[in-house]
Amino acid sequence: MPRITHDPDLEARPDFSSAAYDAVCTALATAEGITKEAVATRLSDAWEVDHNARVAAWAEQLQEDEATATAARLAREADQQRELEELRREEETEKREKEKKRPKVKDFVANKLVKDTTQLRPSRFAIHKLDEREYVELYYFTLEGCTEAVRLDCTIAQDAFTFTKANDTLLLKPMASHKPSSKVIPDEDLTWRQMSIAKSSLLHHMAQTGWPDQHVFALAEFFLNLECHPTRLQTDGDTVLLHYQAQIRREWHEALKSTNDEPVFDISCINNKRVEAIGTELWNGRRTEGVLR
Repeated sequence: MPRITHDPDLEARPDFSSAAYDAVCTALATAEGITKEAVATRLSDAWEVDHNARVAAWAEQLQEDEATATAARLAREADQQRELEELRREEETEKREKEKKRPKVKDFVANKLVKDTTQLRPSRFAIHKLDEREYVELYYFTLEGCTEAVRLDCTIAQDAFTFTKANDTLLLKPMASHKPSSKVIPDEDLTWRQMSIAKSSLLHHMAQTGWPDQHVFALAEFFLNLECHPTRLQTDGDTVLLHYQAQIRREWHEALKSTNDEPVFDISCINNKRVEAIGTELWNGRRTEGVLR
């Protein structure tokens, strides 16, 4: 049904008895054989019926328009509410992320004194290696390595970053965590005293960075067994065991990070055949050097 464009209640009933309708009434009266007054009455009644029908249709059209407008308004309000809810969730998520990234500060105990001794503090590079469960040279945990770490912390800006690659993605990481020392000494070239000092600091920081107790205890027993190994009583025995430590600890870390199904060996168990082989290799190397000289 076509839309009604104006309110039929505003229409006035035509005067069918007026001169404007005289010709129509005369023609209808002659055709029907009735008076013009009767024709005017019939025309007025017919108009009334049609007018009432259009008034009802107009009222129905108004109701439909109002229902459509109400539905559209509710839909807009629902969309706005959803947008507000989404915005609120995004703001809450952003707030939580900021809270996660915000540095946490522990409470302190009033009147509690600082410790009597200072714990050696290795570089952030070394700590990062432990966090990543990767091999790191003992030098970083020696007195010399920790002293250098303090100096580097003063020279490298705390907010300096560098690019690193992870899973084909470039990431920004603190430079201090990814800058190895230019003065690092290979494990086999350390002195026995340096190794003894370094291993205690290494074990401490492995525990601090969440290494499993089983691994920390095994490595502690490894160093203890080296300290007590009878090879130390031999000439250059310390050198042989330093080379053994350097090789075996690196192999242990590689095995721990390996993706194959081969079980990882127990580092705390000293392989005496390997010790003997390293000693022979060192002796042969020195003998060859002597011949060449």
